[in-house]
Amino acid sequence: MRKFVVYAVVIVLMMTLITMPLTVPLFKSSTPYSMFNTGWDGTARFAMLLHSKGADVMPLFHSFDMENLKDRNGVLIIIAPDISYTSAELAQIRDFVKRGNTLLIADDFGYGDDILKALNLPVRISKYPLRDFFYEKDDRLIVAVRISDPVLGRNVSRIIMNEPSAITVSRKGEVYASKVAMVNFHMREFPILAEVPYGDGKVIVLSDPDILTNQLFTENRQFLENLVSYIGAGTAYMDEAHHRDFNLYSAGTVTITRTLPVDRARKILVITGIIILLLELGALGYLLKPVSLLLDRFFREKKEDLITLAVQISKRNGWDEREVLAMIERMGG
Repeated sequence: MRKFVVYAVVIVLMMTLITMPLTVPLFKSSTPYSMFNTGWDGTARFAMLLHSKGADVMPLFHSFDMENLKDRNGVLIIIAPDISYTSAELAQIRDFVKRGNTLLIADDFGYGDDILKALNLPVRISKYPLRDFFYEKDDRLIVAVRISDPVLGRNVSRIIMNEPSAITVSRKGEVYASKVAMVNFHMREFPILAEVPYGDGKVIVLSDPDILTNQLFTENRQFLENLVSYIGAGTAYMDEAHHRDFNLYSAGTVTITRTLPVDRARKILVITGIIILLLELGALGYLLKPVSLLLDRFFREKKEDLITLAVQISKRNGWDEREVLAMIERMGG
């Protein structure tokens, strides 16, 4: 009877630990394009989308040389930087991408173009706005309808932009504005997203950071999901260091209530019951005996190796072997 009570208590405690609420940190910012900004001009929803698709989202708060970016692996995401990059930071970006990583620059009139120049890439982001006859409600909300890449274009009929720029120099891209779009009175089909190989990695340029904001997230959700698949983010480093006047105006915690599905609870109960039955029948000891023998053999061999080494060192230095072995025995060797 006492054993039954003990096992019941163990099961109850186990279920409690699995289902107890989880407290996680919560930060907020009002900085435009920040991943901590949940307002209309932030990118919190895009960061959460990255996380939901399996990416480890890590903000970078310091200069890239302090963060030692060149030795990391993953995707560096730079959204509308309004602080310039130092030569040391540009060198870090160069080495990071060359080693086989991905750089995503989403910018229009910030310092993103400086990175493209430093890497000597055949793409530039125009300092002039893109104008087009195809727009949604307002002539600032321009619509892109031609997507040449099958991954980016999956189930997407259009992309809504907010006062975008355009990619110049290169005429090749994966997403385009219309053929009657204009930049600084030049009319042609301008790319708004282009990919360029660099070393063993690649650079993806998006000429409108507002596509990633909370304001346009709902309209562009399918495209953003495709973009996350396209960049293949294992670890996503999001640049917060180059947002001017970056702030975290609140920091706290949020409690997530966890529930245990019925089918999973049944599986846990069945597995626990099997373990208890094996323990009561004495079979668990037999099942674990091979593991015990392997561990015993491993530690015995390690001890024999230590003794052999101690004897060799004793002979080499003229020490008393018995004293050395006794010292090892006292130390638990």
